[in-house]
Amino acid sequence: MLSSTQIRQGFIDFFKEHAHEFIPSSRVVPEDDPTLLFINAGMNQFKNIFLGNVTPQSTRAVNSQKCIRVSGKHNDLEEVGRDTYHHTFFEMLGNWSFGDYFKAEAIEWAWKLFTEVWGIDQNALWATVFGGDTADGVPADTEAEQLWTQMTSIPAQRVLRFGRKDNFWEMGETGPCGPCSEIHMDLGKERCDKKDNPRHICQVNGECGRFIELWNLVFIQYNRDESGMLHDLPARHVDTGAGLERIVSVLQNKSSNYDTDLFMPIMDHLSQLTGKTYTSTLGNDTDNAFRVIADHLRALSFSIADGALPGNEGRGYVLRRILRRATRFGLLLDQHEPFIHKLVPTLVHVMGDAFPELPERAAHVANVIEAEEASFGKTLDRGIEIFEADVKHVQQVGQDVVPGDKAFKLYDTYGFPLDLTQLMASERGLTVDTAGFDELMAQQKKQSQEGSKKLTFQADSLSDQLPDTDDGAKYVQLAIEAKILGYVRGDDYVTEGTLPAGESIGVVLDRTCAYAESGGQVGDTGYFSSGNDAFLVEDTLKITGAVVHQGRTASQAFSVGQTVTLSIDGLRRSDLTRNHT
Repeated sequence: MLSSTQIRQGFIDFFKEHAHEFIPSSRVVPEDDPTLLFINAGMNQFKNIFLGNVTPQSTRAVNSQKCIRVSGKHNDLEEVGRDTYHHTFFEMLGNWSFGDYFKAEAIEWAWKLFTEVWGIDQNALWATVFGGDTADGVPADTEAEQLWTQMTSIPAQRVLRFGRKDNFWEMGETGPCGPCSEIHMDLGKERCDKKDNPRHICQVNGECGRFIELWNLVFIQYNRDESGMLHDLPARHVDTGAGLERIVSVLQNKSSNYDTDLFMPIMDHLSQLTGKTYTSTLGNDTDNAFRVIADHLRALSFSIADGALPGNEGRGYVLRRILRRATRFGLLLDQHEPFIHKLVPTLVHVMGDAFPELPERAAHVANVIEAEEASFGKTLDRGIEIFEADVKHVQQVGQDVVPGDKAFKLYDTYGFPLDLTQLMASERGLTVDTAGFDELMAQQKKQSQEGSKKLTFQADSLSDQLPDTDDGAKYVQLAIEAKILGYVRGDDYVTEGTLPAGESIGVVLDRTCAYAESGGQVGDTGYFSSGNDAFLVEDTLKITGAVVHQGRTASQAFSVGQTVTLSIDGLRRSDLTRNHT
């Protein structure tokens, strides 16, 4: 049986034999692309090539790209754990042609790799093609339809047409796009997970576990502008994507992606930590929790290793949602203390060889996850008590909707992301008033913007109280030992006692290697630590001669006068310095 490592490398080697250049995976945190929170497809790093803005060094490429789909159009978060194949983080095996070969070669090579090299039963394979779209004025892809029967042994009755939803691929609302042709596999009647639904029909794109998509061959020939119009690209390209997790499950003859060697070491470690047993059962709360935690561990670890940090806005908020969702599922495994960070070494063992950035930053990843776990853990149990009381009241009055103000209180006071409240509500047959929640959120943001104007005046009042910081090391090193001199809380500078847990404060050290916001360059992020405790630095500011490290800690483990080790996020720093003198 081939290992996941052998399968990944086998894919790369196959296309290298067909004159493709191996291109390493880009980071999951996009570089210079404001349209994406995370890299969600293998083609993201080649977007400018498809648009004709950049000339490729090679007209053929192959790689295994780290991808995260947790927001926007491509969002698999809610499906994770419920089935055998959805993930927030996954690897996308892909081969590309930049104005070189097109549909014929893509179809021929995909079929050859599947059936001849890997020995997948060709009688179980189906192909789909684009059936056309009148709104966009794009006809059916009869060329791909004919090529399937000409270039492969697949019979015409197993080549099916589908519409824009299934067979027209787009990275986002705008950008390069085009018709696609997918390869699906019939895993057998026994793999249907909707047998209890009398109306369900097993079929390609039928939304059950029997037929699964294995490879998407995208023929990029258009660019969709901001008005929604399609325009022909200067050249035609090929962009393919095959999910490694699904390919591995097929080649290892497993009924679930989570039963493969990509996940089972994590499952085994999680079982050791919790004393629970994973049985690979769908609909089982314990097994669902195993799948969610294992999946979310991967998304969190690779995101943090690539420079992201949990926070309250944008990408950081998505990470915080993922971690808190995993923490909440941990309760189903009787985990009331931080535990997810303990799984990081096992993930490094499974995937560290393919992605060396993971072992290089493993300590940083574990520290960040642990700090977030501890911070949320202090309020999780109390928040659930409040939620249960809200549910009891809703049910007593004969309603089935959790009011928006209740959901907002859970968010504002206890740190519950809206989707976490929705998850808990759905488990009880309830929904959440999201419109009411959104209205209260908008009011809070407006108040925050108005309140931020006061920070300048607070900084002025603090300038005489704060000591100068020696920040000379910011130009030469990314880690340093320093002493805590005090912390800013509101408009007060406190020079004794312990640092408050769970609050956003600004810590002043005697020396720092952090670059404070200045001259248009935003401040550094990172953490300072002592033993197993960490203070997350979410921003670095300067008030007169003092450098203020703004962030929070989950525990009361830090005191004024204590010596700590400050570590700066080096990947983020290098991205920032690239844009500044």
